[in-house]
Amino acid sequence: MAIKGDRKRLVSLFMSFLIVLLMAQGIFSLATIANASSDDQNEDSFLKEPFQEEAVVAHDPLEPVNRAFFEFNDKLYFWVLKPVSTVYKTLLPPGLRTAIKNAFSNLRTPIRFFNCLLQNKGKAAFVELERFFINSTLGVGGVFDIAKTHFNLKRHNEDFGQTLAVHGMKADTYIDWPILGPSTLRDTIGWVVDKFLDPVTYLPGGIVVQAEIRAGKMVNDTSFILGEYEDLKETSIDPYVALRNAYLQYRKKLIEK
Repeated sequence: MAIKGDRKRLVSLFMSFLIVLLMAQGIFSLATIANASSDDQNEDSFLKEPFQEEAVVAHDPLEPVNRAFFEFNDKLYFWVLKPVSTVYKTLLPPGLRTAIKNAFSNLRTPIRFFNCLLQNKGKAAFVELERFFINSTLGVGGVFDIAKTHFNLKRHNEDFGQTLAVHGMKADTYIDWPILGPSTLRDTIGWVVDKFLDPVTYLPGGIVVQAEIRAGKMVNDTSFILGEYEDLKETSIDPYVALRNAYLQYRKKLIEK
């Protein structure tokens, strides 16, 4: 009985750790899963967005609450996400981590495909189908981004938040969600809808398997951009404002493409 009790406690602790990792995946909305090139990896991280205060107007009526959540997310990053991702980066070589990124990117094709259609981008939607077919076959299940390296077919980073913007919905209120990080009312709605388009949501095994997969993805993504958040904090008078503006500028740039 004691052994069974110990096992249950170990399983409980392990699952708690996975859930923390899963929750941390959205802290800064980092990386929507990059493909092989370093250029794409930089595009996926809004932390590298040049700071242009005049380029974006932030509607932030919840700033006092948002700042409290920002501090919470900041601690979660430094105490959990960064240490785990640092060890992960040390253990896995860049080539293997890039292959994992590619596989996740291939898996999320439905999100990009349907949002391309909803934005009346038929050609981009067709490219997403081409990429999926090529990378799923020649790319060994998406591990290699053959569609880009050999056919010059680049992915289109479309999501439902951008779809709502294309059809006239304003970003409105800025929200720094605890755990999920920077967002807006529009992007929050988009995030929820995109979860229904994500194949991971429908994998057998329920929330446990989904948590393990999303936690692994999050740690792998973060391993490519370690240091960017630290740089933003060091070069900013007010890290909260800098992060908010970087996020809003990044989303504005995506929508205008």
